[in-house]
Parts: sequence; C-alpha cells; structure tokens
Amino acid sequence: MKSTLKPAAIVAAALIALSACKKNNDKPAFVRAEEILAKNAIPTQTFTGDATSGFTIVGEKGTKIVFPPKALQGGDGQPVSGTVTITLKEVLSKKDVMFSGVMTESNGQLLESGGELLVKAQKDGKDLGIMPDSAIKVEVPKVMNDQDMGLFVLGERKRDQNGGDQQPLQNPNTWLPAPYAPFGNGPNSYSFNLPGFTWVNCDRFYSDASPKTTITVSPVFADNNQVNDLQVMLVFRNIQTVITLPFSTYLNKFESYHNSLPVGLEADLVIIGKDSDGYLQFGTQLITISANQHINASIHRATQSE
Repeated sequence: MKSTLKPAAIVAAALIALSACKKNNDKPAFVRAEEILAKNAIPTQTFTGDATSGFTIVGEKGTKIVFPPKALQGGDGQPVSGTVTITLKEVLSKKDVMFSGVMTESNGQLLESGGELLVKAQKDGKDLGIMPDSAIKVEVPKVMNDQDMGLFVLGERKRDQNGGDQQPLQNPNTWLPAPYAPFGNGPNSYSFNLPGFTWVNCDRFYSDASPKTTITVSPVFADNNQVNDLQVMLVFRNIQTVITLPFSTYLNKFESYHNSLPVGLEADLVIIGKDSDGYLQFGTQLITISANQHINASIHRATQSE
C-alpha cells in the first residue's frame, strides 16, 4: 500500500531527525593521543639494493640518493657486498617537522629549513657505515623552501649556554653546521654528499635585523591538568621554521632561548600533550612576537576535527 505524509507530518519527522542528530552530537568525539601521533608519524620507507654494483633510491617525496659500488662499510672496516637494506625518513614540510620531534634551531638560533632526512643502512640486521673514499650523493627537492641553504647535522646541544635554568632540556639534540660537506643549491634541488647515517638538514641561519627577545608560556588547563609529554611549539608563518620552547624549572613555565626571537614575527603557538585518560590535549593561537612577552596558552581535550 502506498503511503503519503502530509506537510505537517514531514516537518515533524524532520524535527525528530534533527533532534536525534543533536543528541548524538552532544558529546564531542575526543581523540586519543596515540591515534593522532600514529596517523601523523613520519613514515619509514624501506628499500633494498646491491651494495656490490651500487644502486639508486627515490623517496615518496622525491629525495634521490645514489649509492655507488662498494660504498657501504661493514663492522670490519671493509666494503660489504650483496643485498643491503636502506631506510629513509623525509621531513619536507612544517607539519613533518612538528611530528618528527627534530626542530629547526641551532643552539637557540632560528634556522630556516629546506628539508630534513634520516638515512640508515643495514645488512643482516647490523648497521653499516660509509667507506671513507666513497661519496653517497643526495638530492632533496625544493618543495619546502627555495632559498640557498647549507648542510647541518644533528649533534649534542651545548648546555647552560645562557644559564642553567632551562634544564632539563626536552630535546638534548640540536642542528650543527657541517662545513666539511660540499653543498649545491640547484634550481630544483639541494645536493650534497651524505656525511653519515644520521639526521641531516638543508638549513640556513635565519637573519633578521629586528631586536631579539625572550618569551614565556604558561599552560592554562581547561578540563584536565594531569597532562604528560607537554610541548609548546612556535610554527612561524612566513619562514620554514618550527621550534620548541624548553621548560624552565626555575621559572616553572616554558621559555624560549634567551634573546633568540625577532620582535614582530608572526607564529602559531601550539601546545600539545596527553592527559591521564590518554586523550590528546591541544591548543593553538596566532601570536606576534613582542618584547618580553608572556602568553597564557589555553589547552583542552581535542576532537578529531581540531
């Protein structure tokens, strides 16, 4: 039997449906921290090649690495032969930098990045090195930056450079210039010889004539103050730079490196962590760096859309 609804009945049905939707959406779908971190983790790409004859790999984002014959060194100091495994991580955006945990600064000085890489080589589960007389050629596409860069490697941070009140450091590593490595600035890519199987970065020191200052940040917890792995980051708007603010135990707040931030720069301040129930805590706000600035940064349990 064919049934029909009168206009009033249609309106009533629609209101019931909307009411049901509203009830279903009353409770926000908070997201687990592990879910977000896993979704945005920098993927490890795996390749195999013949170390005897040499081989070339190309990453998903366009990084090209040429391994010449007998370039890989075993634990005995001799070149290895046969099949080897290469792993690659490509960090070619500010979002990638945020989730890599390797920020663009050098002992408190801002760096502009053209891309970060982590390359590893193994045979039969054992780490390999590079033969001293071999040159493993790397080309990084200019998708993150097109400015002239130089090569930096990840090294140990100089501690207590501006006083000891910033201990403990959240990240004990920092980028250090690698002037020993030849570097090319081509029209479409950066090229260099891989200095070792470690993090490398196409970088340059950020130069700004503006006065420099120090800023501090205090988290303001909206719904749960039991937050672990808390990080405060600045994602700059007009330069390819992302930094973290170390926590100062002396001040009991997050603090930038002393007199490191140019007054007038715009950045998104991002605060992120995991609460005691395993949910992601998140907050962000656009700021303009000003002299001796202090920011109260709101942080709350986040939804997937946020």
